[in-house]
Amino acid sequence: MATDDFNIGPQYLPSAPAGEAQPLDTRPRTMFRAPFCADIDALDADVAFIGMPFDQGTLGRPGARYGPDALRDAPRAYSYSDPYGAGQAADGFFDADAGDELLRGVTMADCGNVFVTAADVIHNFNRLAGVVQRVAGRGAFPVILGGDHAITFPAVAGLARYAPLDIVHFDAHLDYTHHYNGAMLTHGSPIRRCQELEHVANITSVGIRSVRRGPYAEAMAHGNAVITARQFRERGPEAIAESIPIGPNLYITFDVDVLDPVQAPGTGTPEIGGLFYEEARRCLTALVRRANLVALDVVEVAPPYDVSDLTAQVAARLIADILAARFPSRPAPPAGP
Repeated sequence: MATDDFNIGPQYLPSAPAGEAQPLDTRPRTMFRAPFCADIDALDADVAFIGMPFDQGTLGRPGARYGPDALRDAPRAYSYSDPYGAGQAADGFFDADAGDELLRGVTMADCGNVFVTAADVIHNFNRLAGVVQRVAGRGAFPVILGGDHAITFPAVAGLARYAPLDIVHFDAHLDYTHHYNGAMLTHGSPIRRCQELEHVANITSVGIRSVRRGPYAEAMAHGNAVITARQFRERGPEAIAESIPIGPNLYITFDVDVLDPVQAPGTGTPEIGGLFYEEARRCLTALVRRANLVALDVVEVAPPYDVSDLTAQVAARLIADILAARFPSRPAPPAGP
């Protein structure tokens, strides 16, 4: 084609006729293409996503600070905004096993990322706790996108309204060390810090396969339940879900290194012998259906180590699965004339 034959015409300018697609996609970078909410005081949604781009608690390989936006960018099966081209939001996504759309009518909003200040861990944690508290106060279900696992402590601290609060902790590691050379707010200690909160009741750790004797003994002495990856496989996902004690309210913290590095390589501390997506999904959905899940975090997605964005894709899909179990689809609107 000759250069003179290539016409850059008015069809490519921003003022496209009504009803035609605009040439620029100006939508903000949000989870599941949900609407962006810049003012928490005006938040009106069933689900609110909160990014925490923080990895100042990492003891080894950093990179989890890039996790929130990697989760937002990951290809996945659900788009909140107009998934079927019908000009509607919250249509849900069709699941062949369910024979229906999941998440239909479940409203969502993305509140963006908590502003993280370099080297000021306490201030950053106070910000996250305050944001989670405000989101929950608006009646929305907080989904916190990490970030390293240290962020679970301030997220749970912001949920005192849900006392007593049980925690189910999916992880390859126990994260129960009291301190590392005096540092108490690392990604090796968040479950220990949560145990010290007055509103936290039962804690169950699932998928454990790398733990030291001292923290393990302390966790058991404090009444925590520990289910190893081998025990998980021997008993099966649904049996594990049924065995977990359930109180009035539940918080799930999901560290992606609970998954096998074959399916989730993009994390700072991978451990062989982990769970696979399908068995994790079955356990999570069975657990959520028998509990009052009030909030969720997904942590330790580290894009610098992620092969083909695989870890972000798996984590994003598990978020959709958990939300679908937590929020049953609402009736479809009546068909038009």
